Amino acid sequence: MGDVLGIGMTHYPGPMWGKPKDNTWTQQIRRILTSSKVPEHMKDPKNWPPAMQDEWEHELERAVVHWEEHREGFKKVREAIDEFKPDAVIIFGDDQYENFKEDIIPPFNVYCADEFVCQPFFRHDKNNLWGVEPDTTVTVPGAGMMAREIANSLIERDFPMPYSYKSLHFNRGLGHAFANGLVYLDFDHDNPWTYPVIPVQVNCYGKAVLPNRGGMAHLYDDRADSEKDPYLDTMGPEGPTPRTCFRLGQLLREVLDERPERTAVIASSSWSHAFLTAKTHYLWPDREADQQHVDQLRVGEQRRWADITNDEIFDSGDQEFRNWICMAGVVEERKPSYVSYLDTWIFNSPKCFAILPPQ
Repeated sequence: MGDVLGIGMTHYPGPMWGKPKDNTWTQQIRRILTSSKVPEHMKDPKNWPPAMQDEWEHELERAVVHWEEHREGFKKVREAIDEFKPDAVIIFGDDQYENFKEDIIPPFNVYCADEFVCQPFFRHDKNNLWGVEPDTTVTVPGAGMMAREIANSLIERDFPMPYSYKSLHFNRGLGHAFANGLVYLDFDHDNPWTYPVIPVQVNCYGKAVLPNRGGMAHLYDDRADSEKDPYLDTMGPEGPTPRTCFRLGQLLREVLDERPERTAVIASSSWSHAFLTAKTHYLWPDREADQQHVDQLRVGEQRRWADITNDEIFDSGDQEFRNWICMAGVVEERKPSYVSYLDTWIFNSPKCFAILPPQ
């Protein structure tokens, strides 16, 4: 029986740009303010909640603090991983219209490969976190055969898990949910990543993945409904329910308990996203919902996340939280030894770091 370590972290793009400078971490909200979906009166910061106004007025100072909290969180979880010395690391991450598009959008996918050659900085200039050329390649070891065996074991447990041996559309290795997180786990570029990974894609964006194009396309589509493609530009089938995500985690734990490897299981995502939260005019995240989630996590009640509905996920802009629900199913009975919660109004999403060690 192999031990299992649970880890929660973010893949927020901000740190990929390096230490904050003026406006670098508020590019997103500044862009959102140009959308016709934001009411005119809400484009004036004077009409925002007072705490949000304060954060906006001290943007650079708050961004530097946010950056330092990221660095501390990643250092902490990497230390736990290094101390645990896993034989393999399973990472739950979302695909945002990167590898899966109109031809097929599976609820989950296990990537089975012995290595992943990635270009994590291709969207950035040389002033990135590592200070490397944007076309720098990073080779990440994979646990391909173990991944295939895990997929088969899940199928044998009546969970029809899709799997793949190569990419469909994304030609830069792993998508950002995986690649960003792995870069951050070597935050200061002084502790190279050496553990074999098994990336598991989760269709977090569900019914909105196509009309949103995995991001913010919905905020700038001002066409009349008659001009839209009825399949590609409108809401489609839902993503996996939180209960399905949690059940996947539970079954994965059964599989890992029967295997000899020491395995770390990582959830890679921020929590509610401002640009997905209509009830806040797409300007700030659902801080109340996320505060409830972190309160439950702190006392080891993450099993309650299985009772969240898809409608609640969509209402709170918490689509990527499905990655954490998958991980929670693996370690449903544990209390974390470490939780760091990064609250925010203007940096798109609250972030959380967590360590759930073997008992």
